[in-house]
Amino acid sequence: MTSAVALSAKVTLALADMSCASEAQSLERILRPVPGAHSVVVNPVTARVTIDADLTALDLVSLTTLVRGTGAQVTRVDVDLRANGDADAIARAARGFAPAIAEVRTGPDRGRLHIEALGDSASVAALARVLHPDRAAQPETEATRSDATANDSEREYRRLMRKWWFGAAVAGPTMVLSYPWLFPVLRDIFPRGSEQLHHLWVAMGIASLAVLAYSGSQFFVGLVESVKHRSANMHTLIAIGTGTAWLYSTVALVAPQLFPSAEFTDVYYDVTAVVTALVVLGMAMEIRARGRTSEAIKKLIGLQPRSARVVRGGVEETVPVIDVRVGELVVVRPGERIPLDGTIVSGASAIDESMITGESMPVDKSYGDEVIGATMNTHGSFTLRVTRVGADT
Repeated sequence: MTSAVALSAKVTLALADMSCASEAQSLERILRPVPGAHSVVVNPVTARVTIDADLTALDLVSLTTLVRGTGAQVTRVDVDLRANGDADAIARAARGFAPAIAEVRTGPDRGRLHIEALGDSASVAALARVLHPDRAAQPETEATRSDATANDSEREYRRLMRKWWFGAAVAGPTMVLSYPWLFPVLRDIFPRGSEQLHHLWVAMGIASLAVLAYSGSQFFVGLVESVKHRSANMHTLIAIGTGTAWLYSTVALVAPQLFPSAEFTDVYYDVTAVVTALVVLGMAMEIRARGRTSEAIKKLIGLQPRSARVVRGGVEETVPVIDVRVGELVVVRPGERIPLDGTIVSGASAIDESMITGESMPVDKSYGDEVIGATMNTHGSFTLRVTRVGADT
């Protein structure tokens, strides 16, 4: 299949958070020069980036990578477009990438498409392959995609943990040896102003510099990028803070005569190592938590049936779930998962809602009761009227 999308589309990136309007303005400045982006609007209240784009020129993978480079976390990517070719073919291709692509909806005229993908790198790459299959190789299997995403997160987690352990190994002794006069034994070995203490601090300076170079390298890379884009983020703060502490300590060690009194010549290499190590540990924990959350979301998405038995013109038709509209009647038989949220209009059954509510016992449902999509119908048959579809379900 060749690319069959319109030249223009609306791309929306949902971000994990956005602290202030200045951060939104900085992100706008960074994204405006992106090839294919006609207009860029960043809303700091909703933490959304909306781009009117030419899809033939816009590279979604590069776009999301650029956003992540500013320190923002992309949680979801939505694309609204009008197909100039076979819209059903695009929809079928997109559904083949579930759960990386979470939802596909077609408009009433069957020419408009709304595609939602998760914000991780593998999901965005899958979305790009759907929109531009002529630019990519054949799509890999769902299992391969899921494994690739999990492996990427695991590798990043292990990389950060290695940085944490190195930083922690330096930070521990450095915290103690920065103030030896507070400890009776060390006070005698490294008296204040002694040559021994000077040599010790030189060694600490070299060790803490190694922490900055290895454990904190990503902060200084982020600082350089923020300077290029005239913006600031967490990496900027950490790099300036730890770098300043190291430089001050080194000047105090090498040229103490520049300071008005000896009280100002203490070193703060411990601050450099400790702050770097703790922030890296926080980043590692965030990646691990985000990976678990993403996996849980994918499992929940996987629970939803791909098709529904809809009553149209008095006849039951099996259609894809994305084609079902609010208000339509859906028949659910014993042992089937409920495809969409709705209200029972005829029949009765007991519904296993444990995966949603945690309730271990099936709940009796009859006329007028609400049922939840992806829950299990145990024994009865019933007909429901759909109340929510797509992202609302």
